[in-house]
Amino acid sequence: MDSPSPLPCADSRLHQALEASGGGTLVLVGLPRLDEIVTTLGAGLREAVLQAAAERLAQTAGGETGLSAATVLRRGDRLALVCAESGDEAAQRARAWVLALEAPLEVAGQRFSTGGCAGLARIDAGGAHEPQRLLRQADRACHEAMRRGRGSCLLHDDAMTQQALRRLRREDTLHRQPPPAAPELRFDLQADMCTGALTGAVVLPQWPGGGLGEHHDLLETAAEAGRLPEVGALLLQAVGRQIRLWRDQGLDVPGLSVELPAALWRDRALVSMTLDALVDQGLPGGVLTLQMDAAALDGEPGALRATLRSLRATGVRIGLVRFGGERALSLAALGRLPVDELTLDAGVLSRLGHRDGVRLAAALIGMGRALGQRIVAEGVRSEDQLDFLRSRHCDEFQGPLLSRPLDPSTMTQVLMHARIQHRLVMDSHVGEPSTRGTTATGGVRAALTAAAG
Repeated sequence: MDSPSPLPCADSRLHQALEASGGGTLVLVGLPRLDEIVTTLGAGLREAVLQAAAERLAQTAGGETGLSAATVLRRGDRLALVCAESGDEAAQRARAWVLALEAPLEVAGQRFSTGGCAGLARIDAGGAHEPQRLLRQADRACHEAMRRGRGSCLLHDDAMTQQALRRLRREDTLHRQPPPAAPELRFDLQADMCTGALTGAVVLPQWPGGGLGEHHDLLETAAEAGRLPEVGALLLQAVGRQIRLWRDQGLDVPGLSVELPAALWRDRALVSMTLDALVDQGLPGGVLTLQMDAAALDGEPGALRATLRSLRATGVRIGLVRFGGERALSLAALGRLPVDELTLDAGVLSRLGHRDGVRLAAALIGMGRALGQRIVAEGVRSEDQLDFLRSRHCDEFQGPLLSRPLDPSTMTQVLMHARIQHRLVMDSHVGEPSTRGTTATGGVRAALTAAAG
């Protein structure tokens, strides 16, 4: 195979492109599967894959705006384009370019999809442009888009810069501090859609003292610092110890859900660290649900399915979160995954005031039910949202309407009152299907009231 001609370097050509643009948007496109492809097929194909992706982008851009192939520039393993549009129009262009990379490319007789993510930086009309500043902004946005998963497109803003700085500070803290015995845990309650019975809780981990932020920040920072397996194991052990503590107090413990980042789902040690956390405390797998988002699907699909099957064989449940969010999944893709429950993205509920939003939510719930999976709605804020979800036979919900996240002490009090409140709510529910919101939140609210008293 002939060696591909090198792509022009963005750093050397960007200034010319900016001067000619007079404004618009710089778009950097990353290829989420590039490393996987060249690792599998050979590092010598990296240039050929980038060339093929550049030609695909040039064809797509040329079809829309008359751009030539020379407009696609190279910056490391990313591809740069300058478009005249800005704002929503530029975002729409970028999404079209990223979507074009979902169609298979052919390189060295192999056909595969690289996928794409895009970071956008606004080019001010008039005035002197600063290529390096724009490249840093687009790089930062592209990096964040790659973190969020294949298909993401993000426009750089000042908040993104501040977020990146905070992330670096947290990573520095993680490198400097020895790991604690365990992360601190908080709990976001889940309840049955119709009865209000407490069905579970999502674990929200936090580094002791709050120095590394809450929830996903802790695990994302650990991943970037190269300490994700260590911190992930600490988290699972902490969850196991908390469940064992409740059981030793004679409490009925609902299932706990733990969201793990995509990188941990690709770690072969995930199954063993999960089993260690359960076996060390003498717990059945059914007390635990491990959650992933669509970014976990970007790795080697066979390895992921093997991990999921091994976990489910122990009784551990598997959940997919942010269903219906930025990353779309087909019915066929969902059908191939051994998943037990889907968590509807909070953004889907925020659009229920519009007809298209109602249709989307109904279609997503219907898709999950067609596959026999439980549907959990997150971020429920109003009784109107609750009524809609109940009418579509959603199974469980969580969010501000139900409860704020609880510390372990308050959660213990709720568990102490949950059994009797469950019975009271079940009794009150019979023959009262028209009671708006009251039944579906009454069990947990009553337990919270009793715990506060």
